[in-house]
Amino acid sequence: MDKETKNKNSNTENKKSLKNIEANDFDNIDAKKKRPNLREIRAENKKKRSESKIISNLGKDFVKEEKEDFIKKIKSEENIDEKKKLKEELKKIFKNGEAINSKGNIIDIKGLEKYYCNGINCEHILHNINLEIKEGEIVVILGASGSGKTTLLNIMSGLTNPTLGDVVVAGKNMLYLSEAGRTKFRADNLSFVFQSYNLIPSLTVVENIKVGENLRSKDVEKIEMSKILETLDLEKQAKKYPFQLSGGQNQRVSIGRALAKNPKLLFADEPTGALDEEKGREALQMLLDINEKYKTTLIMVTHNPNFANIADMVLYIKDGRVDRIKKNKTKLKASKIDWS
Repeated sequence: MDKETKNKNSNTENKKSLKNIEANDFDNIDAKKKRPNLREIRAENKKKRSESKIISNLGKDFVKEEKEDFIKKIKSEENIDEKKKLKEELKKIFKNGEAINSKGNIIDIKGLEKYYCNGINCEHILHNINLEIKEGEIVVILGASGSGKTTLLNIMSGLTNPTLGDVVVAGKNMLYLSEAGRTKFRADNLSFVFQSYNLIPSLTVVENIKVGENLRSKDVEKIEMSKILETLDLEKQAKKYPFQLSGGQNQRVSIGRALAKNPKLLFADEPTGALDEEKGREALQMLLDINEKYKTTLIMVTHNPNFANIADMVLYIKDGRVDRIKKNKTKLKASKIDWS
């Protein structure tokens, strides 16, 4: 191979190498363009945190602004007697959360919105819920898993605060109550029955029921222990411990503990979920008997559509919204409903 041919081949190889280098450089440039921009990510997260904080505080900010307007109204009032009345009203509304239910209602909900925020992202759980529940009613809330039915129950019972909207329960507006205020409200007015029994293993049936009785408000009439044991068919088990009882009997004890408070409202979240059909029917009928005998408002969350037949009102929740409301003219006993 002569010198001229060698040079041509060398030039050809160099050109190929150059092209490869240029192609790799362009690939590297494209890779740099695709590489996440940390500054942009931080700016986006900062924006999301700001939005999350605004959404989380919607209710607090609303109440704060309303309170400030109310204080201005007090300051501008010249009449001493009227000023005094306004100050008392200020305390009732913004400290004690006092509100008035519509006639015959124990729950009034208007424009309820609920978001869950984790500091960056927010999930809209409940959308513009409007609802009225009469005193002494049995209400069954139905919906698929993740529909928002348990969140709605938790807000009505004061376990979770609403993001926005009026939720007036037994004369108290949940939006205006602090966490401590909601705790006191639950202690004074409500009882719960859950799927898990949550009994104290070292206490007998009677002692477990007395735990509920000790939480009873002084203003509420006491239900005698003998009546509770009789209502729940637990007279023969009175001195036994939870480990000596069946699942159905333990659930009856948890119902007895709830009843011992003689609450205005009884909330039940899947109360028969851990029981077989026979024991489940028994526990369900106990709840219905309590409603009939003591006029306790019963609100129950379940996934079983057949439970709709025991209720005065059935609330269907879908994707965080009230899909429809059904009123029953006649109700069935637990023994008459389909369990499948």
